[in-house]
Amino acid sequence: MRSDLAISGASWWLCTGPARLRQRRWLSPPRVGEKSIGISSARAMLKWGYPMRIVFVSHFYPPKYNAGTENYTAGLAAAFRAEGHEVQVVCAEDWESGRAYWNGVTHDTRDGVSVHRIHLNWTQAHDPNRVLYLSPLVDTWFDQFLAQTRPDIVHVMSAYSLGIGVLRSVRRAGIPLLLTLMDFWFLCPSIQLLRSDGHLCDGKTTAWECQACLLERSGWFRQFNHALPQAAVQAPLFGTLAHLPLITRRRGLRGMLLNMQERKRLMAEVLDLPDKVVSHSAFLRDLFAQHTGRAIDVLPLGHDLSWRGAGVTKTPSPVLRFGYIGQLHPTKGVHLLVEAFHHARLGEAARLDIWGDTSRDPAYVQSLRRLIQNHPAIQLRGRFERPTLAAVLAEIDALVVPSIWYENAPLVIHEAFAAKTPVVTSKLGGMAEAVRHEVDGLLFAHNDVTALAQALRRLCRQPGLLGQLEAGIPAVKTVDQEVGELTAIYEELVSRRAAVALPPQA
Repeated sequence: MRSDLAISGASWWLCTGPARLRQRRWLSPPRVGEKSIGISSARAMLKWGYPMRIVFVSHFYPPKYNAGTENYTAGLAAAFRAEGHEVQVVCAEDWESGRAYWNGVTHDTRDGVSVHRIHLNWTQAHDPNRVLYLSPLVDTWFDQFLAQTRPDIVHVMSAYSLGIGVLRSVRRAGIPLLLTLMDFWFLCPSIQLLRSDGHLCDGKTTAWECQACLLERSGWFRQFNHALPQAAVQAPLFGTLAHLPLITRRRGLRGMLLNMQERKRLMAEVLDLPDKVVSHSAFLRDLFAQHTGRAIDVLPLGHDLSWRGAGVTKTPSPVLRFGYIGQLHPTKGVHLLVEAFHHARLGEAARLDIWGDTSRDPAYVQSLRRLIQNHPAIQLRGRFERPTLAAVLAEIDALVVPSIWYENAPLVIHEAFAAKTPVVTSKLGGMAEAVRHEVDGLLFAHNDVTALAQALRRLCRQPGLLGQLEAGIPAVKTVDQEVGELTAIYEELVSRRAAVALPPQA
């Protein structure tokens, strides 16, 4: 191996394949302003052979946002940082607040991870509906960021707040790119493959079918929807209007009238850009396989279980305690759970605690309060901080995940398993893949109040069932295990790119 080689682009540190990767020496000069390695970086050198510069991209990030993708990304970033790698995160902070579309970038450090938060308000953009999937301002900033930071690899978790341009920026920079499919945004502008009428969608739709689904949410559109034939008049009419920002940014059409033909074309193109694409569930992989010819690997997610401490000990209770943890949003099916609890007529044998931020969707929360009807055994417990998750799960005997959309790989299911808590969930998508019926939980028919009520009754009235399910709960994969798997993938992608960039031997 020549020691005077200089590798340009993303492959400035030299490697010629996985076999040599763990033994290689630093052959390129330090970057401008680079400091000598510290203790954590030295630990990465000893364990992996080198400290990597890793950039994660997520739509949002804690502490303001604490849904599944945000918590997963934060746990993974902190774990890589703990291994001594240099980790940065790029995310949106605000997305629909601020006086302008672009409101600057702030920088902070969380768990040793450098976080770059882009403050946006898509509703104030010149072409607001287009920046929902393609943002030239974000792309320009990200181009400059990559040129300045020169990461070894970029791992995109979610881009719906920043746009597909972040993937194209990485490709332009010649940096290895890994994409994890966390949801259905590349197929569906509403992310969840759930039609406006509540029915599930498989993504096999025309541009107009997608457009009509979004427009059904607009009161302005519904006023004359039935007056004009859809195929003959509406499709070409709205297809033309979608190109006119003067029209699309009007209230009632903002966020709903998209250039759907362009969106579908661009989404198909960018799925070919990553060096590798992974999914946390076979369900999501198989669904995307119907839309793209590229290979998608299944990599079950690992979990940051630091919240668990020495373990979770259930607090004593004279009644069976059902619980829900998550967002209070219609697609999460919390209303379904409340109705089923009423329908089950469990009397004083059970209670239901609903944990989630009540301020995010006030209208939906108000509808839940009406459904609850002052039921003494149902409580809205509000939001809690993640470090207290163990205490929350200690008060839950069975967790219910009643989502009415597919879901991918809900973190909360595995978090419940980490606390030896069985799960009752929909027989649908990634939920059905994560829970084994009558082994570690119960499955019920999708969107079926009666079926869910029956599952709740079984747990209350069938002696020994809860203990049987607890005994069947498997070990939960940890984030440290996933760090090892992802490191191998990063090494593969970087070595592959480096081999392409190597100049010929003298």
